[in-house]
Amino acid sequence: MRPTLSPWFKVAAVAGAAVLAYARWVERLRIEVQRMVVAVDAAGVPPQGLRVLHLSDLHFTGRGLIERWKIERTVRLLANEPVDLLLITGDLIHDDHGIPAAMELIRRLPRPRLGAFACLGNHDYAAYSWFGPARVAWREAEPGRRLQAAIARTVEMALRIVRNDRLYLGQEHNDVERLKAALAGLDVTVLQNSSAGVQQDGAHLWLAGVDDLMEGRPDVAAAVRDMPPNGSLRVLLAHNPDLMLEPPLQQADLAFSGHVHGGQVLIPLLGALHTQGTHLSRRRTWGWFRYGRAQTYVTRGLGEGVRLRFRCRPEVALVHVLPADASAAQRHNGANRAVK
Repeated sequence: MRPTLSPWFKVAAVAGAAVLAYARWVERLRIEVQRMVVAVDAAGVPPQGLRVLHLSDLHFTGRGLIERWKIERTVRLLANEPVDLLLITGDLIHDDHGIPAAMELIRRLPRPRLGAFACLGNHDYAAYSWFGPARVAWREAEPGRRLQAAIARTVEMALRIVRNDRLYLGQEHNDVERLKAALAGLDVTVLQNSSAGVQQDGAHLWLAGVDDLMEGRPDVAAAVRDMPPNGSLRVLLAHNPDLMLEPPLQQADLAFSGHVHGGQVLIPLLGALHTQGTHLSRRRTWGWFRYGRAQTYVTRGLGEGVRLRFRCRPEVALVHVLPADASAAQRHNGANRAVK
């Protein structure tokens, strides 16, 4: 005689399947345009301010309808938006196949008046997979110890998730030079432990980017070597927000980061299942943070590493940067609005 399933079990199974389907197929397309205003006590900001478009964590693969729909929706949401600066804080791709898709999105965005700048993320360097560590361990171990090594590495990664430690899931190297060349072809300046200045139409800007903390070779000293003491708005790009714990980077006026994806899956009472091993708490995984002088925005990002989102919608951010003497009313009227 077959055991019968209780009605409560059936209800829970249906509810779980519905939540999983929503997280996989629905919320990933519910892109928000976060419209925010930030006042900065720094020279170099023109009286009318600067409109910054911040993108991060596209994680494009060049495959699938969700990715295609996401590109089209993002383009529609941002159509005709006035943009002074386009800032991209890494993880444009999941693997090399995603380069054409990432370039298509950037090409179709509103053209930034003062230029476009990017830093690199860990996925720009390496294709990640949940089975990546096991595959790498199998490949690198001696023939008689491959299974043992693969199991041990898998257990290690599982424990890292529980402890909210950093995950190293890379299995293949991406062609980062090809990605940088494609960005250069669209006039996007990659700041890799380097900086650049912009002086145009009353704006005096200094922008710097730090290489990725996990897969790159971050050199904080090199990134800030030419930081002006005053006279310019100092803007920093760092894919991983843990880099903002470095005191030299905290001298910037504004900073932009990503990597955490807002936690992607937010569980009631618990918060994020994982914060990518960063110092951010499970309860506060995105938004504005203060590190020394640097007002820092950590975005939820546009894409996903694991193709799920729950209670953590993808986003692009439009930040209106105003000089500190701008009226409080002007700052308040435009702050923290989202277009759905």
